[in-house]
Amino acid sequence: MTREKAVIKKAKQGDLSALDELIRLYYSEIFKYCCWHTKTPEQAEDATQDTFYKAIRFINAYKNNGTFRAFLYKIALNTCIDLSRKKSQFETNSLDNTIIETTYSEIRYENIESDIDFNLLLSKLTDKQRELIILRYEHDLTLKEIAEITGSNLRTCQSNLRKALKQIEKNLERSKEDE
Repeated sequence: MTREKAVIKKAKQGDLSALDELIRLYYSEIFKYCCWHTKTPEQAEDATQDTFYKAIRFINAYKNNGTFRAFLYKIALNTCIDLSRKKSQFETNSLDNTIIETTYSEIRYENIESDIDFNLLLSKLTDKQRELIILRYEHDLTLKEIAEITGSNLRTCQSNLRKALKQIEKNLERSKEDE
């Protein structure tokens, strides 16, 4: 039995130290993921906390199919989607209809040119393509985990990732021609 499975088993039995360990193991990773889907660090923090709240609340629903990591990413994705829907509903119902545009970038990456280029490339992709690239290359998830998170089969996931990479390549070629 792997360490993760042993910790999950203890967590399912109500061991609070096991729950703490799971949070420590994955918190920064899930927070970083939520940062990609939210506009501010505060929203990312809220989404991360909600993700772990839901994971703990529904830990007994986790059946050890796939990795717990993928289970968390799936919850985080759904939490960020819900947060986005609530935020857009709030903004459209706002009395003054003023939308404050803020973007989030991690401070430690702010001055790194390659990350800026990466974000530019991602901005030209569809939401689904961007999600695949982020999960695969930014969070280093396996294709099997990504398929589990996105609810697609492995072959579809591979095919969509390949299309996203080809789109990036095409966009890079266009930008070189424009220079």
